[in-house]
Amino acid sequence: MQESGLEPSNHSERRSIWRVGPESTWTTVLPVVFIIVSLLSLVILPVVVSRKTLRMRKQISSVAEPARRSANQIQTDLSWELDKIIAWQVTGQDGYRREYLELVARQEANRRILARLLPDLDEDLGGNLTALSVHTGAWHAAVARGEIMSRSLPHEVLLMRLYESHPVYEKSLLSASQLELELQTSIESRLEEIRDAERLDFWLTIVLAMLALTSALLVAGLGRHMRLLAHQAMGRRLEAEREAREAQGAREAAEREERRAAFLSAAGQELAASLDYDQTIDALARLMVPNLAEISVVDVAEEEHTSWRRVSAKHRNPEDQARLDVQVGTQRRDLPEALARILESGEPALIASSSPLYEYITGEADGVGRTIIFMPLVSRGQMIGLASAVSATAKPFTEDDLPLFAELGRRASLAIDNARLYLESQQAVRAREEVLAIVSHDLRNPLSAVSLGASLMKMSDTLHDEDREQVETIEAAARRMNRLIADLLDVTRLEGGKRLPIEVTSVDPALLLREAEELFRAQANALAVILDCAMDGPLPAVRADRHRVMQVLSNLIGNSLKFTPPEGRVGVRASLTGQDVTFTISDTGLGIPKENLGDIFSPYWQAKRAERLGAGLGLAIAKGIVEAHGGRIWVESEPGSGTDFHFTLPVDASAKEGRELTFAAESAGRRSR
Repeated sequence: MQESGLEPSNHSERRSIWRVGPESTWTTVLPVVFIIVSLLSLVILPVVVSRKTLRMRKQISSVAEPARRSANQIQTDLSWELDKIIAWQVTGQDGYRREYLELVARQEANRRILARLLPDLDEDLGGNLTALSVHTGAWHAAVARGEIMSRSLPHEVLLMRLYESHPVYEKSLLSASQLELELQTSIESRLEEIRDAERLDFWLTIVLAMLALTSALLVAGLGRHMRLLAHQAMGRRLEAEREAREAQGAREAAEREERRAAFLSAAGQELAASLDYDQTIDALARLMVPNLAEISVVDVAEEEHTSWRRVSAKHRNPEDQARLDVQVGTQRRDLPEALARILESGEPALIASSSPLYEYITGEADGVGRTIIFMPLVSRGQMIGLASAVSATAKPFTEDDLPLFAELGRRASLAIDNARLYLESQQAVRAREEVLAIVSHDLRNPLSAVSLGASLMKMSDTLHDEDREQVETIEAAARRMNRLIADLLDVTRLEGGKRLPIEVTSVDPALLLREAEELFRAQANALAVILDCAMDGPLPAVRADRHRVMQVLSNLIGNSLKFTPPEGRVGVRASLTGQDVTFTISDTGLGIPKENLGDIFSPYWQAKRAERLGAGLGLAIAKGIVEAHGGRIWVESEPGSGTDFHFTLPVDASAKEGRELTFAAESAGRRSR
């Protein structure tokens, strides 16, 4: 019975132990497990989240950012293409076309990069890339099809073709912008995921690691971070303001330089608009007033720089102009000492107004508050004048203005010197023409008397043969003098830029050759030179002045006879060349050295070996006569092989058809006789 009584007691105790044991275990294990899980989570979760965020950041840095840079580069290159096209069409410089082709090639390379990277980032972006490829391809095809970058187009054609292809270009830019925007959106989405993961890690860390302390530390850290960000933001703001001020200054400087360049360009055109000496100087003064200064004067050096004459004076205020006008034309020999030093240096100078300098310019002593710039006008190493500019009282000149005045002075010096040289050349031409006219008139009167007297003496029956020969010599010399005077007048006309007067009619080339042959046959026989005149078949008539063409033939045949040795040959031929008849005078003389071929048609030039039988005007006059007919003349020669002179005359169209000439047969008959 006892045993039976004890058994229940032991069983109850065992049940009590089992009942208490699990409760105490769970209350003990759960906190431990929680602590262990919390610690493990504190270690593992940051690592997991960190790896995930690192992987996502790596994907952004290795895929998203390169893709975004490529998309941005495509958009930038597209925006530059139109500038390169316009620059190439305007300047014609091949470097702009190469830059355009480089932009196209770079876009293709960036497109391939995007095609490789976008599938790893977002497959939906492939449609944007396809649209970009289609639109850019259409734009480049329009450029190629319109030959915009293959050849220079007229302005209107270029504008029309750019207008036609501009919608495609706008679509290309829009597609590039859309692609970049979608890329940026995708990147922001990934960054948002990273931020979400980081926030999750942050809050898990706070929960697992004593929320209060972590929060306090976080607040302290955030406060410090915000102060740092505020400090950095202030620094960036100050830096941005400084850069903005510098950019504004650079922009103002560029605009100032652009205005100066435009002014100098207009000034160069204004100064070069006339070759009149006084107008050029007056243009310099008008350029300075009212554009640069309130008062400007220009003085020129005279009498070996011992005196200075005022040529122009301008004032911005019309009511004060009369006071300066009275100085125009006046001369001064005494210059202020400071001005003499400036002239000696030859460089522009900026000087604060002083009484002597201001008085030299305006004739008045009150120049307080003004500044003066003096510009010595120097050309070809010689001082030709002095330009002076006086500033307004409210806006004095500074050192920054000197380069502009220096460049203006340089251009003005060149223009004034050119005008002065042109004036001197015009004066020399007029003087030469007056001298030649007087000489020709005064010489022809006594020559006419000599010729008339010689003719009367030849008519006398009592004149002996010896005396008659002397009279004929006098008569020949008078005729030679008359020809020389006529040649001088012709050369004077040619050098004055005028054409020789001609009276064209329909002239038979056969008659010209026949007359030339008869004229020089006796001279050729006397020199033992064979003279051969012939034509290459029947030739049409030419439009020419018969007397002037005979003058050309006489000069050329006479020269050939003069330089052809005995037993030599001089040939005169005429042939049809297109719409011209070409006359060729060839000889078997010594020829002309190559270095002299460019001089033989110059007035007064003669070969060194030539006897002084003329004034060296014949070939120059022959060239002027041929060109007055609308033809051309040239020479071909090889030393030791003779010389060929050629000149052309236009065919008379009205007499060309149905005209056949028989001079070749007649020449053959004369040679057989």
